[in-house]
Amino acid sequence: MLYDLLNKHNAEFFLQYGSGKDANFYYSTSFKIPDAALYIIGSDGTDLLVVSEMEKNRAEKESKVKEIASLADLGYYENLKELKDSKKALAITYVNLLKGHKARKILIPPNFPSFLAFHLQNYFEVVIVDNPFSKLRMVKRKDEIEKIKDVGNAIVQAFGYFMKILRQHSKCEELRNEVELFLFKNGYLAEDTIISSGEESANPHSIGFGEIKDHVIFDVFPKSRTHGYYSDFTRTVIVNENKEIEEMLDAVVEAQEKAISMIRDGVMAKDVHNAVCDILESKGYHTIRKKFKEGFIHSTGHGIGLEVHEEPRIFENDEVLKAGMVVTVEPGLYYKRIGGVRVEDTVVVRKNGCEILTPYKKKIKLEA
Repeated sequence: MLYDLLNKHNAEFFLQYGSGKDANFYYSTSFKIPDAALYIIGSDGTDLLVVSEMEKNRAEKESKVKEIASLADLGYYENLKELKDSKKALAITYVNLLKGHKARKILIPPNFPSFLAFHLQNYFEVVIVDNPFSKLRMVKRKDEIEKIKDVGNAIVQAFGYFMKILRQHSKCEELRNEVELFLFKNGYLAEDTIISSGEESANPHSIGFGEIKDHVIFDVFPKSRTHGYYSDFTRTVIVNENKEIEEMLDAVVEAQEKAISMIRDGVMAKDVHNAVCDILESKGYHTIRKKFKEGFIHSTGHGIGLEVHEEPRIFENDEVLKAGMVVTVEPGLYYKRIGGVRVEDTVVVRKNGCEILTPYKKKIKLEA
């Protein structure tokens, strides 16, 4: 895909500038570097990562990039001494490197830093393109699926812990802290975990505050502190009897199970989303498909991997699901007067169906 992109634009090089925190940079280099570095891929076979001197040895051992060079190797410090400006010195160092490779036209992604892009434009034709690694990341390798499954297992354990302590805490904040600490101790980082109850749960992304009422939404999406992959999981727990909430939950569970039953290689994402809307509308609830602002007001799901939200989306689009994609399936219903409910699992698309990576029962009532 990358070389096709270079050929399409008649360009010699694609450049990324980022750190290990950038999902596309990490995916393409397999290197967890805290500070920004330059990665160059060329139609001539160039596969080069430029790092600081102190990172060179580690990059040679840990990165999958063919060639590693340090800024010192490329004359950065001589340029800095002459120019007395670190950004200009860095830009000139990269310009000289690209000139040495006979670059004429280069491609950069939208998040490429402007201070470098402006300098490069003085010497080369520069074209901004969508980062091709975003598309490449959509279909996961076997090892990536295993990493996401690992996080899914941790989430299920965390939810079991949550259920054990639910009666011991009366506030959303207390429960959120307990769950995030549990995950951290076990090697996972969870932030902005949603523990939401009552009318506040009608706001899908509100993390939740105050007293636990008749029901509580538990939505956690941690990443591994070791390998950096995420998973995502939501359950709605009935704490006290509430007929409206329970009926909403029944409808959402039915819609989610229908969606999961449809997911397989070759299915269009919009068909899955529309099936969810069909079920919820048939039971008298509103959906985003008919432009309502309450009811089911978001997409059915999204890709997940090195980011919580990545491609593809299960929504009203022309995306075709492919074997190896890992997506969430998370229908919900939200009404300001009542509150919200949501059920979510992370699944991997297979040839003839899908595998749930966060297996747990759907309808849960807290025992007295």
